[in-house]
Amino acid sequence: MFYKKIFFLSFVLFFCTVNGIKASTRELPEQFYTPKTSFLEKILSFKGLKTKLFLSKENYIIPVQGSIFSDNGQEMLKSNDSLFLLIQRTGVVYILDAVVDSGKTYSFHRLDHTININYNIDANNFLYHKHIFSFGGYGFWRLNGHLRSFNYIDKEWDIVPLNTEIVSNGFNWFDQQEGKLYVPFQSFMNASIKGKMAVSTLGLYDAFYLDLNLNEWVKVGSLHAQAQKLIIENDVNNNFLFTDKGFIFLHKEEICYFNFSKNKIYKSINSELNQFLMRRVSNQNIFFYKDSIYSYNPSIQKFDVKKLAMTDFEELDFPIWGFDKNYYYYMVILMLFIIIIATTVWLYKRRVKQKIQQSNLKILKTKSIVQVFIGVELALIQLLLKALDKGESVEINQINHVLGIKDKNIGLQKKVRSDVINTINEKYMIIMNDEVQLITSVRKLEDKRFYEYFINDSEIKSIKKILERK
Repeated sequence: MFYKKIFFLSFVLFFCTVNGIKASTRELPEQFYTPKTSFLEKILSFKGLKTKLFLSKENYIIPVQGSIFSDNGQEMLKSNDSLFLLIQRTGVVYILDAVVDSGKTYSFHRLDHTININYNIDANNFLYHKHIFSFGGYGFWRLNGHLRSFNYIDKEWDIVPLNTEIVSNGFNWFDQQEGKLYVPFQSFMNASIKGKMAVSTLGLYDAFYLDLNLNEWVKVGSLHAQAQKLIIENDVNNNFLFTDKGFIFLHKEEICYFNFSKNKIYKSINSELNQFLMRRVSNQNIFFYKDSIYSYNPSIQKFDVKKLAMTDFEELDFPIWGFDKNYYYYMVILMLFIIIIATTVWLYKRRVKQKIQQSNLKILKTKSIVQVFIGVELALIQLLLKALDKGESVEINQINHVLGIKDKNIGLQKKVRSDVINTINEKYMIIMNDEVQLITSVRKLEDKRFYEYFINDSEIKSIKKILERK
């Protein structure tokens, strides 16, 4: 019995010791000092620099040896005079102190009290108006579209309520100037659901941007079909070189540049630039500032600098996003709506016109429109239309013949012609319910004493339709 007690106590002491060791490995320093390396000095020398950097393991700044974070990546966020260090897949945040202890070291102290880890794998961390944000990432068996903001008072991460959840697998970019986070397509991964959602797939090609001033997602269109091919054929990950207009990434040994500010895609035509970036495909210790790419080599503690000019690129003939994929459906619906409205209006006007004509026919004491013009009236109209079709003019003697007054004196001829033409015009105005004459006349050029008669050009179609009903 005594030996059993000794064994039990030994086991408890061993268990407590192991847990104590494990607990100690979880500790990170509240403050640490690091030498003034050429890397940090260069970063801090660029006062207007706003960027994020992924650090290589030999260039880690936060001392994580012996902690559970030794295998986690580290990244740096820089905005003007503020410099932050983050441990990836965690909520750990350090900030550069304004005052250093000596001329040879920098001082960093920890800001957060968070204990959550592995909930924001490959999240996009960025700065905006001195606030630290973290978007998306993978954790707890799914990709998410959450926006988190660091709370400087509580030293914890707060969720930012948005109007919807847009999920991205890392293919997104933040515009520092406009405060907009662009997501050109959505990609889903949820291991808690059977089927396609369990693996990373390109889900929705709708393109959005998040307006951080309003905390609202805004749809800008749909990822262009040609741009979709670039995405599908590429190993989509977080390895992007961020610029002030978009990001650069490797696609089948070619360099593509997505310019979100202009909604354009470019491809590098500079082989030297391609080789330079291909050798730095991990995008570690590399950043863009003004018109140059800076790449730090920790082994020799020096920067390689490469100018980046738009003359190194050719613009592709398709944008990042185009019309909403539902645009054409909307257009079809709109056209149908317009056609229905136009048809309804036309039928209504036609119905009103018919009612007016029926009312006017009562005035003319006739039952149908085809009975309005009779005898010599109809003969005169047909004479004028035939002459019009042949491009000929109608002489007075032709009109006198049709009216049966060729053998009458000139005075009577003139009166009959005038009476018949006036009667035709009056009837026509009543039918059309408009102050427009059907038959008009002009003086002949060769002899101003005589007139030429013709059908008014604007009424040719109308009178032909009336006559066709006979």
